[in-house]
Amino acid sequence: MKTFNVGLVGHGKMGKIFAREIKKKSQFKLVDVLTKTKIKNGSQSINNFFNSKKINLFIITSPIETHLKYLKLAYKAKKNIIIEKPIVKNLNQLKKLSYINKNYNKKIAIHHNDVLNFEKYKIINKFYKFKNVNKIKMIYGKWEKVNSYKKPFIDWLPHPLAIIINFFGIPKKFDIIKYSKKIKKGVVFEKLELTFYFNYLKIFVDFSNQLKVPTKKFIIYNKRKTEIYNGYDNKNQKTVKLLLEKFYNKNKINDISSNLKVYELLFKIENRLSKKKFKFIKN
Repeated sequence: MKTFNVGLVGHGKMGKIFAREIKKKSQFKLVDVLTKTKIKNGSQSINNFFNSKKINLFIITSPIETHLKYLKLAYKAKKNIIIEKPIVKNLNQLKKLSYINKNYNKKIAIHHNDVLNFEKYKIINKFYKFKNVNKIKMIYGKWEKVNSYKKPFIDWLPHPLAIIINFFGIPKKFDIIKYSKKIKKGVVFEKLELTFYFNYLKIFVDFSNQLKVPTKKFIIYNKRKTEIYNGYDNKNQKTVKLLLEKFYNKNKINDISSNLKVYELLFKIENRLSKKKFKFIKN
């Protein structure tokens, strides 16, 4: 049985979750952990870590600002990769990643939580059981007392966008309906409403990091309103386990090429917001 010897990058919230899950699985072995503290105090070398012959899988859970740097080193080392979303922080970085990802023949996966749940629990099958659905609403967000994001939507929108791209394809167009931003005690709060258009379907996405109740919902509308997915259900909180299982068993090698479309769409939205070039519809 093949074993993935893991070099874990980052030991924050997600790093600790990956570390705990790896310990439960015989197919994965945690070999080393690269942390900011170890780099700062000189007890660990980034280059030595990424050049280690013991490691054949890098799992990158460090802040988004470090992603491209560590991805480049992992690609150069020709090792397998799992990375937390968002995969990169801007369009320029995405273009660089797209270039180095061409023809890469190792396993690569992005941790898109809700896509894993949609696959595991056949959520999309539930959608197709309903007739005459021409509207979907996706509500995402929670209350964030603290965050370090200058643009919270960059961290949050990959959730719904990954569902849209993976299960409905690339939308014909999108509109930004509402956008607001304010800063309180150094914390950035955003509200963003979007509409994505397909041939016979509209998908509405509402995001806010000021929601009192943590929300990740997928709601369909035909004759009535029906919720068919809640990302905060207890059964939907084990996506690291699902990701490791899928990563170990999947035949497809490089599965991020299609998911780069998620980030192309994300940065198109960011670009339109930055230039204030969007259709604003008042209530």
